[in-house]
Amino acid sequence: MAAYFFVLHDGGWQWGEHLASDAPLYLQATTACFSAIIITQIVNVFLCKTPNRSVFGAALFDNPIILWGIALEIALLGIIDYTPWGNLIFGTLGLEPKVWLCVVPFALLMLGMEELRKMVVRKL
Repeated sequence: MAAYFFVLHDGGWQWGEHLASDAPLYLQATTACFSAIIITQIVNVFLCKTPNRSVFGAALFDNPIILWGIALEIALLGIIDYTPWGNLIFGTLGLEPKVWLCVVPFALLMLGMEELRKMVVRKL
């Protein structure tokens, strides 16, 4: 949701202002939220490989099916976000690089928080 509101704020939207469902700013904001969910779920896949072992100590590339799934997921995200027919079918609009820079810290925060949780579990 932070990516959603980042795009709205960056586009000059004010609280209470109505946006049509086909307004470019609204389409970019929903695309940012959707894309952020996908990116954080990719991180989550690696975090969930073991319940208490660090992701940095686990073999990240030992399951080719997961890797192919992630590659397909990224390709589909690119198609949905950046192709005219993906935009038309899914009601999306391409994102600027600064939006991706807003999304990445949340994925890293999730990584850090889960690593902290796993460290506490290992100490208990």
